[in-house]
Amino acid sequence: MRCQIKLWYTLEKGPRKVMENGKPRLSLMQNLALSFYWLASNIQWTALIIIVVPRAVLFIVGRNSSTGILSALVFSGSLIATFVQPWAGWVSDRVRHAWGRRRPYIMWGTFGNVLGLLIMGYSGHSLYFFALGYLMVQFFSNLAQAAYQALIPDLVSEEQRGLASGWMGFMTQFAIIFGALVPNYFGDKSVSWILAIILLLGWAITQWGVHEQDSRNLSVEPVTLTQGLRQLWISPRRYPDFWWVFATRLMVMLGFATLENYLFYYLKFTVGLKSPESTVFRILVLLTLGSLISVLTAGWISDRVHKRKILVFTGGLLMGATALTFVFAHNMLLILSMGLVFGVGYGIYLSTDWALAVDVLPPGPTQGRSMGLWQASFNLGQVGAGFIAGLVIAPLSHVVSLGEAYRILFLVTFLYFAAGSVLIYRVRQST
Repeated sequence: MRCQIKLWYTLEKGPRKVMENGKPRLSLMQNLALSFYWLASNIQWTALIIIVVPRAVLFIVGRNSSTGILSALVFSGSLIATFVQPWAGWVSDRVRHAWGRRRPYIMWGTFGNVLGLLIMGYSGHSLYFFALGYLMVQFFSNLAQAAYQALIPDLVSEEQRGLASGWMGFMTQFAIIFGALVPNYFGDKSVSWILAIILLLGWAITQWGVHEQDSRNLSVEPVTLTQGLRQLWISPRRYPDFWWVFATRLMVMLGFATLENYLFYYLKFTVGLKSPESTVFRILVLLTLGSLISVLTAGWISDRVHKRKILVFTGGLLMGATALTFVFAHNMLLILSMGLVFGVGYGIYLSTDWALAVDVLPPGPTQGRSMGLWQASFNLGQVGAGFIAGLVIAPLSHVVSLGEAYRILFLVTFLYFAAGSVLIYRVRQST
């Protein structure tokens, strides 16, 4: 008979309040320890995507080829992540180890990620080594994240999903300031070491701050390759709400990835800034301030009023309004102020994003598989953003200026956000 293993994590000794579904209520310190790896990971990805990778590509290949090479890198890395997340999540569901099911994969993924960062930092003028390091970071980071994200449904009770989602969103936004600040003051070699140290610190706090039960007694049925592939899939007919959440998140992530990946080039080619790094940092500071206003509050509200779809809709429209403003804006003050508006919307969205996903997960001990497949919506957003941006920018740059081509790209971005906001009402299982 399959052994049912209950997982829980603690930073404190003594009695803990148990929620209705048998999971203990998380304290403030437990939430911080659980979400700290997410902070470190998002510091890394903010630095890489917003500044480090676009700047390095521009340095290596020059202005004319930069958009195409950046799009190819984003597409390739996100394609790797799309396949790694569900596979690694499914494997972590079946791990038998003294550390539990998730933490071994978090560790190995982190170590491989660090190696990739150092290869990127020391690649010099070599596009080959830079791309190799970047793709290694994508592979190993997503290996770790697939197992890490499964800790959320393993640990968090239904009554605390909004709050836990809020903490994850808080860490995402708090990471933006540090992720954008580091590349402004350090070269690529130093940045690679700083990001590696931050990632190792985040891993250590979560690795030893949460205590997963020994899973060596877990009964795991052997499967063939065909059976394993089938187990990676979730039936749209049986679980349509899961796929509606997947689709709406995909649309929002297409919009977010386009803004994230091409903000640097928008400011350089459309606005005409010679060195956009400092302006990118100011926008991200305002974005973070806006999100901090909304992220924890919206998560707390979603647990009490159970209106997650309204919050997702509102957050998506605010982000869309920012993209639409960038299409027509010529005033730097307006561009900066919309960073604050985007932050409020993004904070609202993030605070309910995780909670809504967990609400619609298929039942059973397959949270790693399910969360990995759900996270593929983010990775496909990265893939689609790079691919579509390349299709938009390349032909338009021969007809209009490169700056005007980026305005049209941001009009497409607005449509992403609008679709993701409206389609959330197709979800029936969650309110």
